[in-house]
Amino acid sequence: MSQNTWKDILLKNRDLCNLLVLTEKKTNSNFSEESLSENLVPFFNALLSQKEGVSPEDQILSLFQILLTLISKNFFKQSPPVPQLFLETISGLSIITGENLHENLSYLANVLVKIEETKKELFIKRIQSLSKSISSTEEWKALLTIFFWASGKPEYRIEAEKQFRSLPQMVKNEIQTLVGITEDTLAYAFPKRINPPKETDPVHFRVIPGYTLFGGLFQNLPILHLGKETNFNSVIVSSGLSTFSLYLDQFGTNLISRGESTLSEKPNTSIHSSFWKLIVSKKLESKGILSVVESETFILLTLQNSYHIYLFYLGS
Repeated sequence: MSQNTWKDILLKNRDLCNLLVLTEKKTNSNFSEESLSENLVPFFNALLSQKEGVSPEDQILSLFQILLTLISKNFFKQSPPVPQLFLETISGLSIITGENLHENLSYLANVLVKIEETKKELFIKRIQSLSKSISSTEEWKALLTIFFWASGKPEYRIEAEKQFRSLPQMVKNEIQTLVGITEDTLAYAFPKRINPPKETDPVHFRVIPGYTLFGGLFQNLPILHLGKETNFNSVIVSSGLSTFSLYLDQFGTNLISRGESTLSEKPNTSIHSSFWKLIVSKKLESKGILSVVESETFILLTLQNSYHIYLFYLGS
């Protein structure tokens, strides 16, 4: 494709592009025209300079809108090397081309803006490592879903497991070699147990922030409930009249608001497993337990004097 073709199309539609920029500025205080000016040429050159054929006009305008979205999310203001890695990735990906160029780039952009900044670099490097193995939009979507889940989004584990099954065996093997993810990894929130846990087994500990002043979501003491339909895929947390779904696995935790509702069942207030009693007693005062959800591989607790949620789980 001619290097100036995309420029000619944007110039031809200058009024529309200016309107899109003005609308973005009005609705998003983070939008920076300076960032747009700095990244316009690198963005389109990375996408189109090495591609053959002339892209349709509506496709170029759609790509311009994707660029505006990334700028609005401050994507290009992140610490190096994330922006440069992104440009290198879209330049080298054979899947981001042809008639599906906008669709495939949109999937990547939507995922990137939702991942925590500290995890974006690793995510993009993983995508780069598998880029030459992907040959269709469906495989591309599956790869993004799997690595999105592995970036600390446990609520996507079930979908990632489904997508993983659909991939060719060669790609599955490469993912296992690169990240250690297998069908078994995806089937369980935490490593599957063969034998009962022992005190010498590796146990990990996490604190999920509680009170709003300290980055949490709770204005009342949180209470844990195990939803009958969840089968440990998520745990219900009530805080006053507000309820949340708590998703958790070895890669992360995430609280998602469920709105206001009441839960009729009384929470469990004691630890049943002698193993977890021993582990918890080493870090927390077990006499002050407010609620508990436990399984063979993990235990969640809330305390009468704390807005936090405490998680212990067995590692591999």
